[in-house]
Amino acid sequence: MSNDQPGDLMSVISEVFAPREVTLESAFEDLEATSVTLLRLMVSIQSTFDVDLDVVDMFTVANIGELVQLVEERIPASK
Repeated sequence: MSNDQPGDLMSVISEVFAPREVTLESAFEDLEATSVTLLRLMVSIQSTFDVDLDVVDMFTVANIGELVQLVEERIPASK
């Protein structure tokens, strides 16, 4: 994993929502996210960053910035 985790995380998020432009302020409803999209995003983040996320997490964060903060808090420290 790269040292640039927030940038890498935004890349993963942007890939799921492409071609829409994604910023930290983007709300999921503005991105027209569906439950399927949020599940795809959750799986992509889990597999890329080895982080535990729950379906509930995906529906309780208000925007991309809150999701990024949540994921950064849960990313395991490098050994």
